[in-house]
Amino acid sequence: MKTLLPVLLLMLATTTCVLGYDSGIAIQTEEGTSIQVSVNGKLYNKHPGKIVRVRSTSGLFHLEVKVLNPWNKQWYIVRKNVRIEKGFEFQYKVIFANKLSPEIVEVKKYPIYSKYFLNPMLYNRHPVS
Repeated sequence: MKTLLPVLLLMLATTTCVLGYDSGIAIQTEEGTSIQVSVNGKLYNKHPGKIVRVRSTSGLFHLEVKVLNPWNKQWYIVRKNVRIEKGFEFQYKVIFANKLSPEIVEVKKYPIYSKYFLNPMLYNRHPVS
């Protein structure tokens, strides 16, 4: 019984580390525009904003961004499949190339072991039901 307890505690500690978030996605827009972001069909911000940050695990994600064009005030939907690697936060930006159709462009990727990534106030929270 005495040897079973440390083994169980060790197994519990390793499983909680494995289940943690190890990568992230950040999507931002140009000045004067608003966005709504869905990742794998789940809406992450109900009220349009300038930047959306999502913690996630690594893998393939289907981004759908609803963006307001600042020149003609119409909403556009942009879709992109992105592959997220373990240990990095990928930053994307919605850019209007010809003032009509928006594009999602990868800007930078940051290692997740920084103070910026670990600050929970920077991320949009999705209610768990």
